[in-house]
Amino acid sequence: MAKNGGSVAMDDKSDDGDIEALQVGARVRHARILKGMRMRDLAEHVGCDESMISKIESGKVTPSLVMLSKIVGALDRDLGSFFGLQIDEHKLVQRPEDRVVVKGDALRGGKGVTYERLVPLAAGNLLEGNVHVIEPGGEKNDPITHQGEALGYLLTGEVDLTIDNTLYHMKAGDSFFFKAHLPNSYRNVGKDIARIIWVNTPQIH
Repeated sequence: MAKNGGSVAMDDKSDDGDIEALQVGARVRHARILKGMRMRDLAEHVGCDESMISKIESGKVTPSLVMLSKIVGALDRDLGSFFGLQIDEHKLVQRPEDRVVVKGDALRGGKGVTYERLVPLAAGNLLEGNVHVIEPGGEKNDPITHQGEALGYLLTGEVDLTIDNTLYHMKAGDSFFFKAHLPNSYRNVGKDIARIIWVNTPQIH
């Protein structure tokens, strides 16, 4: 077992599978992004180098329990919710009135779009999921590209979806899937409200 500045790199082969299954690095990255915190900011809160946070998120270093506790605390989480172990029962199935609704998104340009959160932000999950509710003429332009994937299903309405400068006219029942490094945007070109189920891996800031 080798120690390195508050982190522990474990060589015990019997522990490797359990550690990988916990997906610590991916969970740290996801929680950090949901909080809107940069690696540099998290490193300052925890008291380590930014490179250490990068190594933890990429899975190159496994943090010690003390270091992990500091990281989780800096992200306003507890260990239970961080690992998705303490999810309130009512959150397992959400009724429409239970979902958090966000009008607009500071990270994405556009207008006339409301987001209904499908994934509780405090559950420690590794996906982002929303119902995009788009008013007639509403549009979203997502200039932030990152590694990952996105998929969606158009529930109602008509939408022009542009992926990597190629326009696709979508009607209710159509679906899409693309790599998240491709720039994308959409616009409601119909007379009625459009609704898209949109699921993606989180954006990297």
